[in-house]
Amino acid sequence: MADDPKPTDPDQQPDTPPDATGGTGSTGTPSAAPTGDGGTPVVEPAPVDPSLDDDARDAPLVSRRSLLVGGIAAGALILGGAGGYLLGSSRSAGAVGAATGPSPSVGPTLLTKTPLKIIEGGGICEAPLYAAKYTGIFKDFGLDVELIRSAAGEDTKDGISSGKYAAGPGIFFSWLKPIEQGLDVKLTLGLHEGCLRLVIMNDSPYEDVQKLRGQRIGVASIGDSAMSFFSLDLLDAGINPDPEAGEVEWVVYDRDLLPKALQDGEVAAIAASDPVALLPKLDGYARELANNQQGLNAQHYCCATAINGKLIRDEPEVARALSEAWAEGSRYVGANIDEIARLEVDEGLVAADYEDVRAILSTYGFNPSAKGLREEIEPGIAKFAKTGYLDAGTDPKQLADLVYADLGLTF
Repeated sequence: MADDPKPTDPDQQPDTPPDATGGTGSTGTPSAAPTGDGGTPVVEPAPVDPSLDDDARDAPLVSRRSLLVGGIAAGALILGGAGGYLLGSSRSAGAVGAATGPSPSVGPTLLTKTPLKIIEGGGICEAPLYAAKYTGIFKDFGLDVELIRSAAGEDTKDGISSGKYAAGPGIFFSWLKPIEQGLDVKLTLGLHEGCLRLVIMNDSPYEDVQKLRGQRIGVASIGDSAMSFFSLDLLDAGINPDPEAGEVEWVVYDRDLLPKALQDGEVAAIAASDPVALLPKLDGYARELANNQQGLNAQHYCCATAINGKLIRDEPEVARALSEAWAEGSRYVGANIDEIARLEVDEGLVAADYEDVRAILSTYGFNPSAKGLREEIEPGIAKFAKTGYLDAGTDPKQLADLVYADLGLTF
């Protein structure tokens, strides 16, 4: 969990590798607690986020306040640790397995003096972030979080590295080269799987990836996450994905124009993240040739949490709480797809209708993990290096240790 014009998801920032060529444009150009007496933790209901209007608070969303109170009344509290922890009782039933998830710190004391600014791009797959913000999960962890919508063409990777933003979601392949080159950002956990797709028309003659040799593939930017990931599939098919090799032609379009480019026959396929990638299929005129949940390169974690390196070094407890809360948001989405789909639409967080958002979220797997991300990064780097996007002498373990920050998370 990270460039392009009109950002609509966490991968919309300039990910262009230094050795890649190509431009961007709308026409297509070639080549992201206080305690009571006796030390018993005082558990307070999570406050309703003031940014939600009355309708959003009362109608579409399940009240986390009522769930918390109900959980306490039912004796659902499980306390542990010196500070006292609450497992699952402030979430919808089944949202978090008490045996598998981290324990949110309970109490009104904030860990930060100023709001943590998190950059987001309005992507459907940013649901874990939206859930953590709008259902009060961040506040449960002692965090005051402000979401900032990325501006058109904004380099959000540099924004996180410089400390302008504390964190942002992004897909880990797109962070490898920038971090290798010195970007002060670390990835702390994987959030979910399933938001990258390689899409062709229903009547396309290119029925497997190998048939794309010599063809034009539309992407939102050279070196973005979709291009990076599907370069691995091309590599497996015996095709050199490097733009300079000329075995495929990567063509850049404004993200929202990719489906039209496919329909008009300007490209043989488009590689993109959701919602752009899945909407052509939902509209009935296209099908998936590949995605990042299947095949030799299947990933458990497309989106990850990317956190400013200085924040991790100076305030590791804040970085850990931020990661834990974000993971809790992911679990909450997995157990409450309908609710979060409605939240994204009613709050104007995404540019899609409810049924499409719900359908897209239903295709993801929400099982966040810090350990799982670390396990996937190293072999991912080893294979990704063969695409030519990383330095030839890249050591997978060294880069994985540089990319990933171990905050002591055990899930």
